Amino acid sequence: MGPWRLRSMRSGWTVAALLAAVLLVVPSARAEDFDRTISAPRGARLDVRLFGGEVVVHAWDKDAVRVRATHFRTDTIDLSATDAAVTIRARSRHGTPHAIDFDIQVPAWMPVGIAGTYLDITVEGTQAAVTAETVRGDVKVKGGAGTVSLKSIDGVVALEGARGRAELSSVNNGIRVEGLNGELSADSVNGSVKLRGVQSASVEVSTVGGDISWDGAVTGNGRYQLATHNGDVDVTLPDRSNVTVNVRAFQGEFSCAFPAKLPDEAGRHRRFSFILGSGAARLDLETFGGTINVRRGGAGDASGGPPGAPGLPR
Repeated sequence: MGPWRLRSMRSGWTVAALLAAVLLVVPSARAEDFDRTISAPRGARLDVRLFGGEVVVHAWDKDAVRVRATHFRTDTIDLSATDAAVTIRARSRHGTPHAIDFDIQVPAWMPVGIAGTYLDITVEGTQAAVTAETVRGDVKVKGGAGTVSLKSIDGVVALEGARGRAELSSVNNGIRVEGLNGELSADSVNGSVKLRGVQSASVEVSTVGGDISWDGAVTGNGRYQLATHNGDVDVTLPDRSNVTVNVRAFQGEFSCAFPAKLPDEAGRHRRFSFILGSGAARLDLETFGGTINVRRGGAGDASGGPPGAPGLPR
């Protein structure tokens, strides 16, 4: 046998050995299904702490928690329950676990707590407190009651149909709230805040670089504070509103679709107040460099108002 043929055979054996090694390794890394259901003690909360992936939580009518996921075989999902909490964790034999997508069903009465780093979070149909925090990911909740606290550094925060107190925060993205019945505190740095159909006697909203929009009613002696530094404030009020409006436009502009009497100094100082109806509620609107628009909804013109509506001189 010549040297060339011998080298060729050795090369073939090497390739075969490598293929055999790959075939032995690949099965250990294949995806594996996880599907478990455990009883949920009354009064317990869901506690989820993960590195990355997606968590979707649905409410159902059973006193049990069902967890479904697909993960690498090198990862392990730990599911346990005590009288205080149903806990979900993930760990890996080789350091940080891979991103794992979870579908979780919980009793509607169960409070939910979820936190992660690269994690998208969705919670639907619960009737209890919700706490959700992520660094890079969206947080979307439909439902919830009591205290609902949602935070994201680099993702959208959206809340719909909650009851109680909402505490919302997003640094680099926007916040959306619809159909909330209760107190609201929302803040962003670079994102806009959009509020629609909120029924509340206490609203505090602030953003540095984003816009703020409000489409809803003011109630009783409620207090509403909407403030942005560089963005616009756009407020749509029902035609018959009873509210004292305090405007701080600074270097910005102001327009109003209501037939409100503005003070003579409004055009000079950009800090003034006017009254709609009885003026029972208080609405504070503030921007340094943007525009404040007060629009009419209901029987009025929600798109802006008639020509010649009161406003600051341009």
